[in-house]
Amino acid sequence: MLINAGRYACRIQPRSSCCSGVCHPQLLLQHNQQGQQQQRRRKLACKATSQPQPAADQAENAKVQAAMFGGPEIVQEFLRPLPDDIEERLADVIAALPGLGPSSRVLDVGSGTGCLIPHLQARGVQDILAVDVSAAMVQQLQVLYPAPSSCGNDPGVRTWQGDFLQVPAYMGPVTAICMNAVFGNFVDLHEALLKAALILQPGGHLVISHVMGREWHAQLHRERPAMVPNALPDTAQLQQLIADLPLELVQYTDEPDLYIAVLQVPPGYRFSAAPVVLEGTVVTGFGRGSRQLGVPTANMDPVPLQQQLQQLPRGVYFGWAQLEAPGDWPAADSAVHKMVMNVGRRPTVNTGDEAPTIEVHVMHKYSHEEFYGANIRVVVAGFVRPEIRFSGLPQLLARIKTDTGIAKSQLDEPAAAALRVHSSFKQ
Repeated sequence: MLINAGRYACRIQPRSSCCSGVCHPQLLLQHNQQGQQQQRRRKLACKATSQPQPAADQAENAKVQAAMFGGPEIVQEFLRPLPDDIEERLADVIAALPGLGPSSRVLDVGSGTGCLIPHLQARGVQDILAVDVSAAMVQQLQVLYPAPSSCGNDPGVRTWQGDFLQVPAYMGPVTAICMNAVFGNFVDLHEALLKAALILQPGGHLVISHVMGREWHAQLHRERPAMVPNALPDTAQLQQLIADLPLELVQYTDEPDLYIAVLQVPPGYRFSAAPVVLEGTVVTGFGRGSRQLGVPTANMDPVPLQQQLQQLPRGVYFGWAQLEAPGDWPAADSAVHKMVMNVGRRPTVNTGDEAPTIEVHVMHKYSHEEFYGANIRVVVAGFVRPEIRFSGLPQLLARIKTDTGIAKSQLDEPAAAALRVHSSFKQ
């Protein structure tokens, strides 16, 4: 995960007034009572790299960030007490997360030396995973917050060193993710949001924040693009970033000295168009992937379903399916069963620019393997994730198993379970 490459800003006190209304960061530092200290922090962070432009990819960027914030001098700067007003704004950031308490599991992205941890603990949070790409910051975190035990499910503050995008799936799901003074450090903001959506539990929240505000951060981005590759998004930009993700923007604050954006994975992975009903004929697919992976699918012809597909961005969904099985098949083959469905081009296994497909994996073992030409009805209840190009079939299969597990559990929830008797099904 990334460390906050603008996080030294959390130690700068509020802007003093100036005639332009928006102070240049250098002027801010001159007006600030801690101006000399802040300029020293900037030099400490920047001297670790001479790279003038953003890294080409996330792996390179993580190395740059680790170098910027890996020295003992910068760690010591981060250990200095924060001004009271900054602490108040950090408390406001954590207050923006609803429902935190003793049962919450929170992932702190770019934790540094843990400026958010006391505020999380004040909300009653006991289980915190602090992630940072800097080994020096993680080592200091371990000194400040020793692990409670070697047992991974004991509550306490735990640490993980590395890029947030590489956090293992088994470390989730989590109730909330904090990205304070770090979101602009990612090379690909959409990729960071996707990772957050995949590791959050349904109903979980992501808070993106900066206690110096979006305009201050934008100036830092312009001055130091290697340190901060991206500016913080406004509401329209955020909505565009999450358009194909299972995330909703539920709170947005854009004040001169405080930026907070709270996003949520909807409870039950609901989406605005649900339930969506699809009905069509089972057709042959491209012959790659499904049965070989042990996940047989019934492919639906997408051509007659273009109007419904406009409500379904490419990705993975779950719901209920009913096959009109031949009369001499067992009655269970004609019943309504749980399903997980992929809409899209299957980028991991496709070899070219093939047409989008609708692949329905029904969680039932039919008495016959082939039922081409049969009619199938589908009621889509939830949206899990967009299409992803995985590095290989083993990674794809692991994610399919995760998606199937999510579908099984979510379809037992009352709202989704009620769709099993949807009027489109023959009872």
